Amino acid sequence: MKKIEHIGIAVKDLEKSNTLFASLFGKPHYKVEEVKSEGVKTSFFEVGPNKIELLEGTNENSPISKFIAKKGEGIHHIAFAVDNILDEVERLKKEGFVVLNETPKKGADNKLVVFLHPKATNGVLVELCQEME
Repeated sequence: MKKIEHIGIAVKDLEKSNTLFASLFGKPHYKVEEVKSEGVKTSFFEVGPNKIELLEGTNENSPISKFIAKKGEGIHHIAFAVDNILDEVERLKKEGFVVLNETPKKGADNKLVVFLHPKATNGVLVELCQEME
């Protein structure tokens, strides 16, 4: 793993949250994107060398909507950048981590993504991200 790619925060209202976080960071988001396959709309902020991703569910069955219904708004996941997502998945499986989706899927911000089950990572949903070519 190269670095923390971003921290994902689940929000109920992306528009209101964009205003809130723009005030907090002193600058607006740089991108809004919908990932229809995941039922989520995202917004990204750059904060120094780091990124914050706000996530709003677009339907009641989306993972973000279910997360908010169960736990409320807040930190949803931490994403780590990797050079080769398939190699990293194999390495982590050998280490005993539970991979939620072994086949990488297209995520937001031009990334291939895989998630690790939070039960294997002290309650933290971990996302692996590889830049798509």
